[in-house]
Amino acid sequence: MLTKHNYVDIATGWDQETILDCCKSNNPEDPCCSDCCYDSWQDELNKVNPAYNHAVECATQLQNKVDFITARRDKYKSWVDELDKAETLARDICHQLKLIAVQSEKIWYNSCKAVEAIEILFCMIRDIFMQIDKLKTIYDSLQNCISRNNDPCLVKGQGILKYLDDYKIKLDATIKTRDDVVKNIIDAIRIGNLIRNNISTKDCPCDDTTYDPCADNQTPCATVEGAVYYGFKTIICEWYNAFACDVDCTTTSTQTQNQSQQTQSGSSQDNCDDEKCELKPTFDFPICNNSFKIKVQGWVQKDDDKLKELMPKLNKLKMKREALLACKTSLVSAIKAVDPVARCK
Repeated sequence: MLTKHNYVDIATGWDQETILDCCKSNNPEDPCCSDCCYDSWQDELNKVNPAYNHAVECATQLQNKVDFITARRDKYKSWVDELDKAETLARDICHQLKLIAVQSEKIWYNSCKAVEAIEILFCMIRDIFMQIDKLKTIYDSLQNCISRNNDPCLVKGQGILKYLDDYKIKLDATIKTRDDVVKNIIDAIRIGNLIRNNISTKDCPCDDTTYDPCADNQTPCATVEGAVYYGFKTIICEWYNAFACDVDCTTTSTQTQNQSQQTQSGSSQDNCDDEKCELKPTFDFPICNNSFKIKVQGWVQKDDDKLKELMPKLNKLKMKREALLACKTSLVSAIKAVDPVARCK
């Protein structure tokens, strides 16, 4: 093979025609200098520029949409956070109201027992003064008997008469205290009943099994069917029930999801007449179960789901934009390096 194909020197200028065919200028005004690579890169750049601009515009619009949804979701989250803070404060108020109601119930119970004890004391004191009145009657009868006897042995101020006089002084002193003692007892009963009635007009328990002041987990604001009470505890319990303190939070992720689906589908309709509608939103307690709070949580979930859908698309557009930018930058640099105008100066 080596002897059959001998080495022959390549002729000078062998590639001139090939280069001229490849890099033939398409510009009749610039026949002296051309570059086929410059022309092809220029054509490719003309294709890359609109593609890059389109990618930039799509990425910008999608980024603006993501920014808007993110800001809106964060605003909804701030609403939910504020409502959660309000719920925490409401629960603290409920704790204080329950504490006051429990103590009021104990004061009411103690006032009932106090009035009962004072009434027993009154009966005992009344019995004592009735006995004193009986003694006074006996003393008067004895004194009358002595006066009519006219016995010379009985000298006034001496002997038994002296002791009778001393007894009379002490008896009179005891009788004089009756009015003040009875008045004070009556005032104590009156004040005790006022305390009880001002706390609650509920009747006092007839036995110790009706109310246990030492029981755990007391429910002092439990309603009684067919009974209406007044007083301080009733006011406290009105607030306690207004805050729905005995209602537990039942909001679940399923409820929030259902609310979100209703919001998305638009199936949640407001059926009230415009002339009769109240101000919206209307808050009620407990706030954790409030329909507006659940609706806002649905909005947050909806925006989160939308962001999860848009972020992969945005990242893909950003990658495409950066790839086109890199291609554009490379083409611009290459075109600048082989620009015939610069090379033919």
